[in-house]
Amino acid sequence: MAASGLRSVAAAGNIGAVTTGDESPLTVNVYPPAPAPTALASLPAAPSQLSGRDTEMEQVLSALQPHTGAPRQAVDRPGAGTVASAADDVVPPVLVTSVAGLAGVGKTALALTCGHAAAEAGWFTGSLFIDLHGYDESPVQPGQALEAFLRALGVNPTDMPAAAEERAALYRSALEDMADQGQRLLIVADNAASADQVRLLLPGSRRHQVLITSRHTLPTLNARLVDLAVLSPVAAAALLRHALHRANPADRRVLDAVEDVEELAGLCGYLPLALHISAALLILEPDQTVAELAAELATARSRLSLLDDGERAVRASFDLSYRRLPADHAELFRLLALNPGPDIGLEAVAVLAARPLPAVRTMLRALGQAHLLECVNRRWSMHDLVRDYATELADDTQQAAVNSAGEEGTPGGAAPHVQACSRLLEHYATTARAASAHLTMRAHSAAVGAFADQDEALAWLDTERVNLTASVAAAAAIRHHDIAVQLPVILYDYLIWRGYIDDLIAVTTIACDIAHQTGALAAEAGAWNNLGIALIEASRYEEAVLTHRRAADLFGSVDDHNSRGKALNGLGSALGYSGNPTDALQTYQQALTIQRECGDLQEQAAVLNNLSLSHQELKNVEAACAAAEEAASLFRQLGDTTNEAKALCTSALALQASGQHNEAQALCERAIESTRRAGGNPRDEAAVLMTCTELLTDLTPQQKITYLLQAQAACARANAHDLYAHTFAALGMAWINAGDWDQATTHLTRAATMLDDLGLASEAADVRNLLALLQA
Repeated sequence: MAASGLRSVAAAGNIGAVTTGDESPLTVNVYPPAPAPTALASLPAAPSQLSGRDTEMEQVLSALQPHTGAPRQAVDRPGAGTVASAADDVVPPVLVTSVAGLAGVGKTALALTCGHAAAEAGWFTGSLFIDLHGYDESPVQPGQALEAFLRALGVNPTDMPAAAEERAALYRSALEDMADQGQRLLIVADNAASADQVRLLLPGSRRHQVLITSRHTLPTLNARLVDLAVLSPVAAAALLRHALHRANPADRRVLDAVEDVEELAGLCGYLPLALHISAALLILEPDQTVAELAAELATARSRLSLLDDGERAVRASFDLSYRRLPADHAELFRLLALNPGPDIGLEAVAVLAARPLPAVRTMLRALGQAHLLECVNRRWSMHDLVRDYATELADDTQQAAVNSAGEEGTPGGAAPHVQACSRLLEHYATTARAASAHLTMRAHSAAVGAFADQDEALAWLDTERVNLTASVAAAAAIRHHDIAVQLPVILYDYLIWRGYIDDLIAVTTIACDIAHQTGALAAEAGAWNNLGIALIEASRYEEAVLTHRRAADLFGSVDDHNSRGKALNGLGSALGYSGNPTDALQTYQQALTIQRECGDLQEQAAVLNNLSLSHQELKNVEAACAAAEEAASLFRQLGDTTNEAKALCTSALALQASGQHNEAQALCERAIESTRRAGGNPRDEAAVLMTCTELLTDLTPQQKITYLLQAQAACARANAHDLYAHTFAALGMAWINAGDWDQATTHLTRAATMLDDLGLASEAADVRNLLALLQA
């Protein structure tokens, strides 16, 4: 055997080969046989630049670096290898390093860059490289890979054993002989599909090193595992810049369009393969701007169709991974694309697939191992482009099923994917209903159902919020009209509770459209009424006026007087906020008359509370006090402590305006006590606490600060950004009264910034004026 360090020698062919007709070639050795050549510098070239992989490079190189420490004392035990102390913090050396990740994520580029860096550092005297084509239709078999490596090591073809196991033994022996001569090889097995494909390629000792790349995580090789994620946005933009600059240093398209480059990188999902293809497309069309390519991707029916430069294609790369999936795993992969949100929990997957939890867990784990899924905090998700790919597969499968049914003349009925989607949407709606039921209960009370208490219900709603809101549009798309109309109603309390008003407007608008299309007048009226409330919360008062008018008219058309009274109550609020207090007062009075006729005490109390606020704005102090007092009394009679607290605050404001300060402060104290007992919507709790701290003039500065901190915590729970900003302003004032100007400056500065961010410029200016006075 001949060894030649890092030198590669061209392979020798048969010398003097003679053929006769159709016979096999006959080899005639004209010259005496020479030693077989070696090829021990076979690493392909590394990319000229590797963006955003510093951490991963450090992980790989730390595993490849020769272990220079003193050898650890071996402990020989029957059936066991060397055992190190569990308390030893030293990372043990490894024989194998395995880099895994999604197709196109840059595994080979990382391996080659690290391999060349290690060679330049003098850690290895030579290298072996093979592309195992693990995901192709004809992957390289272990025996074939061993033959290639043995040839590279200088083994004569005539000495090549036939059996793979025998080749492996010869290969390990050859490597040990080289190690004895002071040679250390880096063996790179690129694109392996499984541990079995590389197991026979492993040396018998750690004197050499193996670096594997695979789309699968390979946990059974006792390897150092390095998982490769997509690039960061900054690194992705850098890759695009470098690719275009390398092709043409005078190309300034990416330098002059920073925001467009960021958008293009995002549309590529920060996947290196997609980014390289996009760069190639720009290089091929020098007149195309980055913005134009980004717009094409953003509006394309299929991004995957565009991400193809003639030599490389993202879809083709994903095809190789998908083809290796067992049939049931492939079916689940397609079904997961039906989930309306960005991630999904195990229970929902089981419903979607109509399979038991243990089976689903096993399949999800396998898809995760193949890097077709990602799992974070027990939530499963897909990369954006992988999801596009799975969606295309799902659509193709669905269309094939429809075509097959048409050809066979099978009777109608929902196609399998529609049935799966319906199961999932019904699961979300049913569970959301059970969770929402807890929002009208005390915070820590136990209840029968899927959730132990309010905290658990809220946690589930928070986790599934995006799935739940997206389910409304998904239901409309598959004509599951019941869910499209009812789910926004189910989510109403939660979205108001957490302050997700934009979400509420979006889902309720869909409900209005679907209810109108299907002629469900009562449901349409309810949807318009809820939309009006959401628009008021979003300070879109003129739209809310129109919306509530439509709701009132629709309720009237179906003779639902009680609900018409509710819509008129909302209309009064919209009119009041839009600067029409007189019209608001008349509308409230009309609503109150209806609710008294209907005998609905809850709605009477709600209208009376709003009527008091309208009287206060018009300076009708006596009427304001009477209405607020009656509202508080009714809420107390109904046991509604949350709304009782709000009504007590309204009454306190009326008493304060009439000069009855002591009485107002007494009501504020009662309101605070009611809020503590209520355990209701934290936004209401915050509003009550802030109103009371303003009215309670005999509070010490520290007492005010305590109440305001409680209000601030409630705002955070409610996601109430506007009230949260106002608590900072109120705390700033309280700290001024407490004599701590540093704390006051800190809180007022934060308040001004938050108010600016919320678009409340005039209020932010008032706070900044106060800051200027404070600093002067």
